[in-house]
Amino acid sequence: MERKELFFILGLCLVVFIVRLVLAFLVPNLTYESYFHVRQVEHIRETGLPLFEDDLSYGGRIHRFLPFFHYFMAFFTLFLPLDLVTKILPNLLLAMLPFIVYLIAKEITTNKLAPFYSAFITGFLPILYTPNAFTIETLFLPLLFCTLYMFLRLEHKPYLYGYLFLFLLLSVTSPNTYLLLLGFGIYLLLSVIEKKIINKAEIELIIFSVFFFVWIQFLFFKDLFLQEGLAFIWQNIPSQIIQEYFPKLSITKALVLVSIIPFLTGIFVVYRSLFALKNLRSFLLISFTITTTILAWFRLIKFEFSLAFFGVILAIFFAVFYEESINYIKKTKFPKLQKSFSVAMILLLMITMIFPSFQEALQQETPSNEELLAFHWMGENLSGEGGVLALLEEGHLVTYLSKRKNLMDDQFVLIDDVDQRFKDLTILYTTSFQTQAFDLFDKYQIRYIVLTPFAKKKYDLQNFHYLAPGCFRRLFKEEIKIYEVTCSLTETNKNAP
Repeated sequence: MERKELFFILGLCLVVFIVRLVLAFLVPNLTYESYFHVRQVEHIRETGLPLFEDDLSYGGRIHRFLPFFHYFMAFFTLFLPLDLVTKILPNLLLAMLPFIVYLIAKEITTNKLAPFYSAFITGFLPILYTPNAFTIETLFLPLLFCTLYMFLRLEHKPYLYGYLFLFLLLSVTSPNTYLLLLGFGIYLLLSVIEKKIINKAEIELIIFSVFFFVWIQFLFFKDLFLQEGLAFIWQNIPSQIIQEYFPKLSITKALVLVSIIPFLTGIFVVYRSLFALKNLRSFLLISFTITTTILAWFRLIKFEFSLAFFGVILAIFFAVFYEESINYIKKTKFPKLQKSFSVAMILLLMITMIFPSFQEALQQETPSNEELLAFHWMGENLSGEGGVLALLEEGHLVTYLSKRKNLMDDQFVLIDDVDQRFKDLTILYTTSFQTQAFDLFDKYQIRYIVLTPFAKKKYDLQNFHYLAPGCFRRLFKEEIKIYEVTCSLTETNKNAP
């Protein structure tokens, strides 16, 4: 890579990083699900081990997850405050993704400008603009595409070692690594159908990767496989809300979150590569497109993650589209239009991508400062060991900030009664019957109930309908309402004549 090219691509990554950081600090707090990972990182920093046996989540349960992300982040808390690590490091990792995409695009094109377009698209993909998300995907996506780049350069021995090392990290970062393996499988199938010669080293490496990945997953998730069987794919998500995690494939939403230009040009390149050009490296990338589309169509992968992966692949395909377009213009009677075409493309991409990206970032669902203050206040001031009723989304705020038992959170794996719990949680926010509420308070040993602006909006209420003098004592007299439950249905029945 020439020094000038390196300067420009690093400059683009720096701009993306700065933009993401500005947006991250404009939105005051992390997304709701991030606080589970913050709690794990904090526990590793204090004890050296992940919190697999959790006394607070669901009133006490066992967690099963791959811990590399949490160890990776915990390492940096040795030098930086945790608050800075949660904001800076995820955005730095995703700001490096354009550089990785640039390298991949450079492998499949010869035009010098084409990879820069791919990098720009990756840097401003709307689906990736959740700069307040402290989640595994912020590490997994850069690792995944870096591994893919190593695979593209297997003919050089250092890249073989690089692939093996990165695949090891992927396998202990996220179970979604199976997406890479399925892509390899489709790649081999397409190559056989088109009678392409496949490198023997590639086949051996793919077979090794499959067995190694399965072994690692079995070590961590043996209990899950035995208990849930194939249903583990849907992660035990309550049936009432599974549509939120695995919705039907929506072309309209995909056009917005991936952007219309990369989407349309990507479809064009897939057609050309699959039915006309028959390039082996394009087959590899097309394999991942096919894999993601099939999994999303059958709802076997979370929609937003599938779009993020799909969007980055389309960004890489844009480099092929740009190169073919420039080559075509050169053959016409108007070769001077190359510069105009390049300018038009960058303007179109800026118009259709930058504003939607900012909009996505500013519309993230995050708790307000007042909500964090209220949950922190509970941790400092509440006595006893009773649990706390809060929204499913707020469950991690209860365990992390309030340090108390919650009724539910979004870690559904290995919870036997998850559907019933979700049904009961909804009842506690909507019922008007005191006896029904007290029965559930006793069942889940709930002593405190919380009503936040988020809960009011979600259930369209101003207060709990079953509040009665003598049985509920208001503890936090701000916009966020916190009540202590002072009555029990069990005690009432004992005192009855």
